[in-house]
Amino acid sequence: MKASENYLLSILSNNDVTFFIPPYQRNYEWGRDQCEVFLQDILKTMYANLKGNSSEHFFGTVTYFQSETVFGQPNKLVLIDGQQRITTTMLFLVALRDVIDNESIQAFIDSKYLKNCNATEDVLEYKIKLKQVETDWSVYCAIILQKEILIHEKNSALYQNYMFFVNALNNLRAENQCLLEEIIKNGLNKFSIVTVELQPEKNGWENPQEIFESMNSLGKPLSLADLVRNYLLLGKNPNEQNLLYKKYWLHLEQQLQNQISNFIRDFMQLRAKSFYKQATDKNYKELYANFKSLFKGHDTEILLSALSKYATIYSYIVNGKTTGNILIDQKLADIRTIGVSTAYSFIMGLLYSWKNGKLTDKELFEIFGVLIIYFVRRRIIGLAAGENKNIPQLVCELPNIEKNQDKKDMLFNILAHQENSMRLPNDFEMEQELSVMNFYNFRLAQFVFLLLEESITKARPFNNKELQIEHIMPQTLDKNGKWREELGEDADRIHQEYINNIGNLTLIRQNQELHNHSFAEKKKIYEEKAGMQIAKTEIINRTRWNKNSIQNREKWIIEYLLKEVFPIPESMRRSNNFSTKIKKGLSFEALQIVGQNINYISDKSIEAEVVGDRDVMFEGKKWKLSPLTREIETRKGTVNASGAYQGAQYWEYDGLKLADIM
Repeated sequence: MKASENYLLSILSNNDVTFFIPPYQRNYEWGRDQCEVFLQDILKTMYANLKGNSSEHFFGTVTYFQSETVFGQPNKLVLIDGQQRITTTMLFLVALRDVIDNESIQAFIDSKYLKNCNATEDVLEYKIKLKQVETDWSVYCAIILQKEILIHEKNSALYQNYMFFVNALNNLRAENQCLLEEIIKNGLNKFSIVTVELQPEKNGWENPQEIFESMNSLGKPLSLADLVRNYLLLGKNPNEQNLLYKKYWLHLEQQLQNQISNFIRDFMQLRAKSFYKQATDKNYKELYANFKSLFKGHDTEILLSALSKYATIYSYIVNGKTTGNILIDQKLADIRTIGVSTAYSFIMGLLYSWKNGKLTDKELFEIFGVLIIYFVRRRIIGLAAGENKNIPQLVCELPNIEKNQDKKDMLFNILAHQENSMRLPNDFEMEQELSVMNFYNFRLAQFVFLLLEESITKARPFNNKELQIEHIMPQTLDKNGKWREELGEDADRIHQEYINNIGNLTLIRQNQELHNHSFAEKKKIYEEKAGMQIAKTEIINRTRWNKNSIQNREKWIIEYLLKEVFPIPESMRRSNNFSTKIKKGLSFEALQIVGQNINYISDKSIEAEVVGDRDVMFEGKKWKLSPLTREIETRKGTVNASGAYQGAQYWEYDGLKLADIM
């Protein structure tokens, strides 16, 4: 390792080298905040020197190693640290070149800092002094070479920051053109750095992979995608790195963009058939350790090939890229709308089986339909707890689903034999909840109505952005208006109780401003202009809109939803669709009831809060279950002779005896 004091522009002006950003580096990610700080540092240094105060600015460390050389071309320096700072410096220099009026300075910047005069061949990778990673390269080339920037390229951080500098320098030029000419001489020219050259061939301990992993760009942690990419590529020689990156990893970036970390976590769940924590800043390092443990000893190219194939499948799920089957695409769109990312590992497995001929189009369509029914029913009941840990384990059932003749029925049976918190809600639960819930504020209300409309008309109005939920009985009642007459003597109570009832809601187009129109006026618009069957059925056949009308329509909607839109097998409609045969020896954490209350079976007014793996809180004191049971029986005067109790026999959670589920 060779460390040297240097100046930023000195290393950029060296025509004997070209800096390369290797494929394992992250894409350019600096934003406006960092660019503003960078610009202020330049101006602060420049103004200080113009006032006669000798001033410099330390710009950090640049770490690199020299790769193989090509005869007749500049040396290739591979950046390990400093990518974001050097790229930003280059964007600033390009902006300065493009804003300044002095042609000689323009040419000086171009030849001195942006392009290599010593490159003997017209190869852009050597002609341009900083070779970006592949996904940023085309935009960067266009900016350097002053070519047209394509519309989709204008969203890139490279172009956005370049334009920020252009605008800032134009404002500075408006103040004083001479200031632009001083920016290099008294500003950037005074930016000092420390260059660290690694010599891995000479010193084996100077491993670029280990050094890169220990670094943290501007305090921003490497994402799971960054860490995994580095792990898979850094141990290879530069030629292998480029080959594997372009052949496999580039495909991930093109297909998934900012979803790669989530994809890797879901891929891990698919392969491990178990739950891993969500991919967040806090969990990246833990997930990375899990990744290395899970795939230890795997061939790198085989693993990259698998990641590349599944990335295409994942893009169907998260980005809505077409599978080639419009009906499957529609089901995936519905799954995205519901918001069940917990199921993405399982869905990836299903799509992979389908792509490999183990599921037919019809079978996959029906399976996705079952998942939609399951999750929407659970959302209506208000169930979601435990899905993140339990749903990924459905991957274990993929071989059984593939082998079964009736795959739709098989999946229903699997879902109906989960534990209670993961249950498939039956029709009785659904009827009860739908009849009393505030359906207007239900997140999936419009989606449910759209599915109902689709079921009635066999047409899919999902792309109509003009649709909105309408209150038939309006949200406010005039003091002495027609709606009070419509509702009768008990108008205020009926309004309060039924305003957001599912029976009082429908879908209309946004351009129908109905507000407090009378029912007769609304009914005419529903019939002639709404264009929605759901705005007609059980509405336009009514002469009045009152409590009885709302209840009748509520009954029709609920019955239709349960029989036609979200149907489950007849045997499950009134049964308890969960299994009490859960593995013995489970702790409170395994049951996922920490933070919940449990009840004493013989006196349900006695409650304890579960606060740990085996602990409960009762009357401000922490107890194990068996001693607490003895305490309660002692207070009741019914303690047994031995004083020994199996606590789980005396307590229940959600109607289930703990002994049966623990």
